Order: sequence, then C-alpha cells, then structure tokens
Amino acid sequence: MYKSLIFILCLYAAQSFAQCDVSSSTLSASYQLESTNGLHQHASDLVLWRNGRTVAHQYLQTHITESWYLSSNQQIKPTRYFDTQQRAIEYQPGEKVHGKAESDWDYRNQLISNSLLSQLDIIKETGTGCERTQFYSKTIGGTQINVKWLVGQALPSYYSWTKGAKHETWTLQKVNHDDKQISDFFAHLGNYQTTDFADIGDDHSDPFLNKMVTLGFIEKGASGFYDDQGNALDGGHHHE
Repeated sequence: MYKSLIFILCLYAAQSFAQCDVSSSTLSASYQLESTNGLHQHASDLVLWRNGRTVAHQYLQTHITESWYLSSNQQIKPTRYFDTQQRAIEYQPGEKVHGKAESDWDYRNQLISNSLLSQLDIIKETGTGCERTQFYSKTIGGTQINVKWLVGQALPSYYSWTKGAKHETWTLQKVNHDDKQISDFFAHLGNYQTTDFADIGDDHSDPFLNKMVTLGFIEKGASGFYDDQGNALDGGHHHE
C-alpha cells in the first residue's frame, strides 16, 4: 500500500514536470530579428504580446505596435498603434492590411502558422515541461527553413529562412508571464486616440494622419519592416 502510494506520487510528479505549468495564452516574448538581402542588413527587436483573444507585435525601433483581436465568430480585427504619438488606426474584420485580409490567427498568435509547421519535418525533440523543444527543418520551393519550437508555450525559440542571398533569423531572448505587466500593456494601448481606417481619406486637417500617409506608415502593402524614414522594406517574414 505504502509503495503503491509512493509510486503514484512519483508518477504524478513526473507528469507534472513533463507539462508546462504556465499559460501560453498570457505572455510576452522578446525576439531579436536580423535580415540580409545581398549587401543590405537590417536588425530590429520585436516583442510578441498575448492576452487571451488579443495579440500584439511591438516593433521597438519604429515605435509601432500591430495588434489583432479574435472575435467569437473567428473573425480577426487588426489595429495599428503609433506608440510615440499614442494614436491608433483601427481596421474592420476582413479589411485588407498589408495587401490582404487577415485569416490565419495562429500566424499572428505564434509568429509561425500551424500550416507551415505541418509542412516541415521534425528532426528531433529535446527537453521537458516549458522547455520541451521540437526541431523542424525543410526546403520548400527553394527556401530553407529551420525552426526550434517550444511546444508548451506555442512559441518559436529560433526561426530562420534562406533563399539565395536573402536570409532572415528570429531569436527568442526572453519570455515573461507577469499577468499585471501584460494587462497593463494592453490597457495602455486602449487609451490611444483611435481613427477608423475608412475615415482617414475624409480628414485632411489632422497633421498626424497626413504625416503618416506621406511617410508610408499608413498603407496597405507594407511588409511590417520599416527603415528610420518610414519606408516599408521589401520581404517581410515568410511564416505563413
């Protein structure tokens, strides 16, 4: 009886150790991004924020935050925040942003979509609990893709793709599960002055909107990467 109890307790402890005991739906994850296109190199920092049905990508160099909300009917509502000016541009579900309508929640929530992961080959698996990592690799259409995937947190700890002279890497720096810090971040975004994207063309008296349109920060074909003059960079990330 006593030995059986010890066995059960040890088994329970082993199962608990093997599982990730933090919520993957509430976190922030900091990444270092590096991209190369021939002789041109670009480096930046990104923070992924999750709070239930709302996710945000905070680009620290450009002070722009892209956010998406997943509604109960599975529609995705995008919002672009300009952190320095504390202004926001709100899009409607189905409205095109970056040249297309949002339809893949996992792509925004995880930085890499499940559809892409399903196409890659699992090379090996290491670790337990929150550090359980799956290693993926494959060449698709001439693009070599490598992923280190944190299963319990649904996060890439490393991602890279290479095609010819173009190369891009995303490296995880740290993960934070502080509920208050995360809720405070989204509450702060909620205080920004918001303009509906459909109304931008009707208001020519707003200096902020006029400047952002001129610089190219408000347009539908951007990659998500910008230089220090506000020009959209070609390429973007190939995570879909």
